[in-house]
Amino acid sequence: MTFHIPKQFMRHGSAPAILSAALLCTTIATPALAQPDVLFRAAHSTATTSTGHQALEFLDKELREKTEGRVGLEIFPSSQLGGERESVENIQFGNVDLIFVSSAPVASFAPAFFAFDIPFLFDNREQAYEVLDGEIGQEILAGLESSGIVGLAYWENGFRQLTTANKEVRSPEDLAGMKMRTMENEVHIAAWREIGANPAPLAFNELFTALQQGTFDAQEGPINLFYDMKFNEVQKYIVKTNHIYSPWPLLANPEKLAALSDEDRAIFDQAVIDATAHQRQLAAEADTKAEAAMTEVTFVDLEPAQKEAFAAKVAPIVDLVREKAGADLVDRLLTATGKN
Repeated sequence: MTFHIPKQFMRHGSAPAILSAALLCTTIATPALAQPDVLFRAAHSTATTSTGHQALEFLDKELREKTEGRVGLEIFPSSQLGGERESVENIQFGNVDLIFVSSAPVASFAPAFFAFDIPFLFDNREQAYEVLDGEIGQEILAGLESSGIVGLAYWENGFRQLTTANKEVRSPEDLAGMKMRTMENEVHIAAWREIGANPAPLAFNELFTALQQGTFDAQEGPINLFYDMKFNEVQKYIVKTNHIYSPWPLLANPEKLAALSDEDRAIFDQAVIDATAHQRQLAAEADTKAEAAMTEVTFVDLEPAQKEAFAAKVAPIVDLVREKAGADLVDRLLTATGKN
């Protein structure tokens, strides 16, 4: 079930207050609907057309069917309960039960996630899946437990690309001094500063307005998310840098999971596995579909030498990531991806 909060409840309220209002509205509007015994409040910052939202709907359907209605989701999309950092905090506080978010903000809660911010780490999504689903990726997820968060899986946000409002970029020099939005992550900020841009962090839910008002000339992110968020209305160039593969960690509140019976927890775990496969399949198709739909956007394909120029600029960032995530973890990750 997807829930949209009325605008009158969105005036500068805190996430808990908004959530309380939303749940009150649900109770009033649909009193005849039988609620599951365990209802997960799921939130995310993307549009309802995103592959992550579709995967939550898939998960909700699977859970309701396989548990005979005992377990289900109520989905709050489009940053209705706060931005990505707030979503992670809400998982800790128990205000929200299930989220998917970009990996970069999660690094503030579990430093090992900084390892995924190494530029040009993964060559393709198959390599990314192998690492994320393997020993290293699962070790990083497990590290969230000390922060009061359960890491369930890695969904796919996608390979991140550089986008600009009105300038075709083919070299680091083309970005010199350009105002650029980055995620709230110091490794990302440092990387774009090394390239020569003028980066600054901004919450994702505020980005469209900032681009529209010209606060930033450039930003970066996956093509399909760019399309879902309608950034093509305010950005006209997409430069295919593939500079970072960005997973969407699927995170849960431990107390909510503990409310499941052993039988329903087994069903839940399998439903997450199935939803992960479903989301990744959707994501694999999404960039191509988005690119075909955005005929007004100019796509810039970089030559190998041009990509190498960007990679050379950000090479020092690996040392920063070693400091943040741990040298042993980073070295194992670089070995696993053939970059050591």
